[in-house]
Amino acid sequence: MGGTIALRWLLTAAFALAGSYCTAQCMAALRTRTEGRAATVLANVAHVAMSLAMIGAVWWAPSWRVVTWEMAIFAVAGGWFAVRVIALRQRATGCVRHAPTPRGGAYAKLACAHHAAAMAAMVWMLTAMVARPGMAGMPTHTSATPTSRALIAAVLGGYFAVAAACWLVGGRRRQGVSGATAHGLMSAAMGTAFLTLA
Repeated sequence: MGGTIALRWLLTAAFALAGSYCTAQCMAALRTRTEGRAATVLANVAHVAMSLAMIGAVWWAPSWRVVTWEMAIFAVAGGWFAVRVIALRQRATGCVRHAPTPRGGAYAKLACAHHAAAMAAMVWMLTAMVARPGMAGMPTHTSATPTSRALIAAVLGGYFAVAAACWLVGGRRRQGVSGATAHGLMSAAMGTAFLTLA
């Protein structure tokens, strides 16, 4: 992944902060006996894994081999979030910290859809980085051209930039300042990271 050293450190800090928030939410959920605890734990574990993978991608080294199980983890997580978009009950948990309003179910479904898109983007990013020219000893798993990869990366970067704004503006009322800020920060960092791939 490209970018200056300063940008890499900023992205690392952003993913570390977002991952720390998700870790704290996971630990808090493990200490409670509320309904939906398992879903909250799984959602936050997926985000912690994504934060760690993004930090690794920021400091990408040719010697770091992406293996199939890493992509499979994010594919499964993305599928789980996608299923929750359809199966989520009103006021159910797992994609947002809480949904206190009558429209909370719709908001939770949108949050799950965003998380599913983020996990799918992780699978694409890992595949694209493996196939980038100049990665010594890396097998090529895709036939996508550099131009098409750049276009997809630019589209994903724009999407995550918009998503970050939505989290920071609309999420504060439903998710709380800390939750909305963490997800907004992660989305903004992901958008920036994808734009460096463009």
